[in-house]
Amino acid sequence: MKLSSKTEYAVLALLELGQRFGEGFILSREIARKRNIPESFLERILLTLKNAGLIVSVRGATGGHYLAKKPEELEIRAIIELFEGSLAPSDCVNERITFSPLCPSESACVVKNLWQRMYDSMLRSLEDLTLQNLLSDEKGMRKKASKV
Repeated sequence: MKLSSKTEYAVLALLELGQRFGEGFILSREIARKRNIPESFLERILLTLKNAGLIVSVRGATGGHYLAKKPEELEIRAIIELFEGSLAPSDCVNERITFSPLCPSESACVVKNLWQRMYDSMLRSLEDLTLQNLLSDEKGMRKKASKV
């Protein structure tokens, strides 16, 4: 599965907001500059994050953006699904679909089993992964890079 640029930029923007959590509003142009995100693209991403209740945005001279929740409360899976939809590789293993056309070979479908294993593996890798985890990883990487 390949994630879109929107998802990547959303995570980068949230990382920037998370890094400065509790410090007040951050301007979108500052986020764009720090994380190398096209500003016009970032505005649409921030609007999606705002509409989902993940960030608070205020217009005006003293405005900007900040996280609506603590970094440890923002699940990476939810952020990805906000921009990508379900992570299921096929409709037959998508828990969001309550009714799908009957597959005549579903009971003995080796391909469905493959999709299910892939999906389960991906979900396990995202389980309990929060923005705080990524912030900690990023901090460790920067610390390691500064020693080189």
